[in-house]
Amino acid sequence: MESTSKKSGFDVLFVVNIVLKYKIPLIVIAVLSIILSVVFSSEYFIKPKFKSTAIVYPSNLVPYSTESPTEQMLQLFESDDIRDELIRDFDLFNHYEIDTTQKYPLTLLYGQMSENIKIDKTKFESVEIEVYDTDPFVACRLVDSLLVKMHKKARMIQREKSAEVVVIIKNQYDLKKAEMDSMENLLKDIRTTYNLLDFNSQVKSFTRAYYESMAKGGSNSKLDKVMTDLAENGGRYVSLNEHLWRVRGTYNDLKLQYENALKDLSKELTYTNVVTKPVPAEKKSSPVRSLIVLMFTASMLLLSFIIIVVFENSKRITANRSL
Repeated sequence: MESTSKKSGFDVLFVVNIVLKYKIPLIVIAVLSIILSVVFSSEYFIKPKFKSTAIVYPSNLVPYSTESPTEQMLQLFESDDIRDELIRDFDLFNHYEIDTTQKYPLTLLYGQMSENIKIDKTKFESVEIEVYDTDPFVACRLVDSLLVKMHKKARMIQREKSAEVVVIIKNQYDLKKAEMDSMENLLKDIRTTYNLLDFNSQVKSFTRAYYESMAKGGSNSKLDKVMTDLAENGGRYVSLNEHLWRVRGTYNDLKLQYENALKDLSKELTYTNVVTKPVPAEKKSSPVRSLIVLMFTASMLLLSFIIIVVFENSKRITANRSL
């Protein structure tokens, strides 16, 4: 235990002696590292980037499967249509200084966009959009454009589905109307041909008149014909009339559905509730020069110190062997 302490103490003294012996070179290395890191982290070598942020919640989005409205909104933001529109509207090839004649320019552009445009779901089920750009106003406009294009995409999908519903309901509506018109024409023919205007009332009155005539011992050909017509066509008339009543009810329901579907097709909805609106940043977000200077200087000092320790330790081992 004692030998271990001595060894540990010897190592500490060895390190302290190295620091004291090489303090001037280490100070020079530190100063040079600070100067170099300050120079190479300047805007001449690393263009400063500004961040614009928006936080939004989904609204009026109906998920298609097990996804949540927030997840559906993320899918809309990340759609190829929106990405391609951003490239076109902001001329991102030129803005990011990507040469379209080189190999795989789209891959380079998509990588640059992925680095500068961050869209993530938060723990509060909202979506945070962060855009970094060398121009604070472009960063803000990119966020605004993403929101506008997401609305446009969501509205287009909603209208496509509404248009499908309109066509389906319209076909059912037209078929039911044709059925209703056909039945009304049949009933009209029965009424016109057999004078059946109100079957229940007519049955009562003609039955009374017929039996009164029979009771008097007389025969009335007109009454006989009416009773025959009632007997032969009355059931058909009642059945058609009842079925027409049901068809009219279905027709009215379909008409209401059709009108609502047309409203859905033409309505203008918003699909986000904006909690934090994007604004042009006043201060750059990257690079953080103080952090770069600190990390670079510390790394250089550590590397230099390790080299010195290895060098001094090898000298000590050689000296011990010579003894």
